[in-house]
Amino acid sequence: KKDAKKGAATSEDASESDGESSGKIVKDKRTGESAAITNTKLNDLREKTLARRVQREADIDEYEKGRAMIAKYGPKAGVMPEKVAKRTAKRGFVIGGAFYGIMIAAFAGGIFLYRTQDLIIAPTMMAFLTLFFLAATVLGSGYGLMSASWDKDNEGSLLGWDEFGDNVKVLGDGFRKATLQPEFEKAIDQRNDRRKLLAAKEEKKRELLAE
Repeated sequence: KKDAKKGAATSEDASESDGESSGKIVKDKRTGESAAITNTKLNDLREKTLARRVQREADIDEYEKGRAMIAKYGPKAGVMPEKVAKRTAKRGFVIGGAFYGIMIAAFAGGIFLYRTQDLIIAPTMMAFLTLFFLAATVLGSGYGLMSASWDKDNEGSLLGWDEFGDNVKVLGDGFRKATLQPEFEKAIDQRNDRRKLLAAKEEKKRELLAE
């Protein structure tokens, strides 16, 4: 009986130790997975932060370059090239004018039917058609302006789907940068201060070496 009890106790101790060992393994495994996930998130955060900094520096460089161009060449540096302006105006006139012509034709057709065939078209129908084609004229003109290629060396496609998407992105980016203009001005001033400080340090270093 004593041997049997000792054997049972030994088996229980062994099972408990095995359970503790397996528990430690599972815990260590979970801890390792959690650490790996944390490191991945930190790396992603670092990459996103670095990408934002690089983009911000690029935006500041572009803004500083544009400001220098305007200071050198005047307001005409920020004006759309004449070739692009004519292209956008022509495209907007063609698309918007087509819808406007249809509106006039529909209105004239209603008058013609009334005078020749005694066919009266409901005023609400005429008003609806007029407003519909008027809205189409405005939207068509806007699409014509936005779907033209803003690259003076590229005429663009016939429908202008790709150009429309690119131009919308350009406008959105322009509005975003316009809201950040005070921040860009402050960043440029800080850059100039750092450049002056570095130039003063270099001058001081040259003076010390010359002595």
